[in-house]
Amino acid sequence: MAAGLNKTKRRIVSVNSTKKITKAMELVATVKLKRYKDIMLDNECYTNEIVSLIHMLFSKLSKEENSLYLEEKDAPKDLVIVVNSNLGLCAGYNNDVYRFVDSNVPKDKSLIMPIGIKGDEYYRRNGYEIDENYVSLNEHINYEDIAKLARSIHYEFIKGKFKSIKLVYTKYVNSIKFVPELITIFPLAEEGEVNELEYPPIFDPDIKTLIKDLVPIYVNSLLYQKIIESQVSEQASRRTAMENATDNADDLIADLTLEYNKARQAAITQEINEVVAGQQK
Repeated sequence: MAAGLNKTKRRIVSVNSTKKITKAMELVATVKLKRYKDIMLDNECYTNEIVSLIHMLFSKLSKEENSLYLEEKDAPKDLVIVVNSNLGLCAGYNNDVYRFVDSNVPKDKSLIMPIGIKGDEYYRRNGYEIDENYVSLNEHINYEDIAKLARSIHYEFIKGKFKSIKLVYTKYVNSIKFVPELITIFPLAEEGEVNELEYPPIFDPDIKTLIKDLVPIYVNSLLYQKIIESQVSEQASRRTAMENATDNADDLIADLTLEYNKARQAAITQEINEVVAGQQK
């Protein structure tokens, strides 16, 4: 009986130690979630305005003048940038992205550029062709590193190295729902809501010069916003996972404590019975 009590007591201590870890990770994820969510919301309006402006500028030019950015290149493969996490313990966040990529990105026609160590490991293991130059980009997210990536893909598309350039990120819906999405960065979409103004703006300098200057800013802003949004989804998923783990630890500790108390009570009762029985003899 004593051995059983000691075993149960060791399990309670072990679960308590695990609970402290999951609670700490939950708090860290909560802090990171708030920080990245604030950044996402602060940049959202700016990015939307840049996208709207780009659509308006391209709508003022003929299709021939737009061909540099609006037509796919004569290349054998697409470049697909995929955002995953560097760390685990974030519930189904990475697995949802893996399944989405497996279903929507053909291996023979795509070059995968993973952002995040977990993605690099998975796509390499599953036979995708990999460009690993930006695997650690989301380890410490800053605008300068993302601008470097933006310049690289902009140059490679203009030179015709890739047929198109796409991005797989995780869209943040709410604190418990995150949805992988695929967007095309190049070629730029021809469609888009362009508000017809009663008094159209006068552009200075000319539209072609504005497009040349604004396309890099557009790519920078879009990449930054979507990578931050993926980070928000990751931290929200990790916080939920750690919160559930902490709650499960509490339930398990309660069950083990009840089991321990019952066993201890049974042991005491047995000892009393043995003492009484001994006196009767």
